[in-house]
Amino acid sequence: MSRLLQEMIGKEPIITGVYIGPDNWEVVDVDEEWVKLRSVDKKGKEKFKLQRIEDIQTVEFDGE
Repeated sequence: MSRLLQEMIGKEPIITGVYIGPDNWEVVDVDEEWVKLRSVDKKGKEKFKLQRIEDIQTVEFDGE
């Protein structure tokens, strides 16, 4: 799945996982085991999350 997630770098899919709810996250970086995600709240504060790829259940995105 990491190859597919690498294609999502810079995009903001809806990611759902074992420890993450369905939110829009920007995919910042991906390696063999982890994906680095970024979101910005309404106040403009950045939040980063490292998510194990094996814990991701779904990735939903618009076709482009």
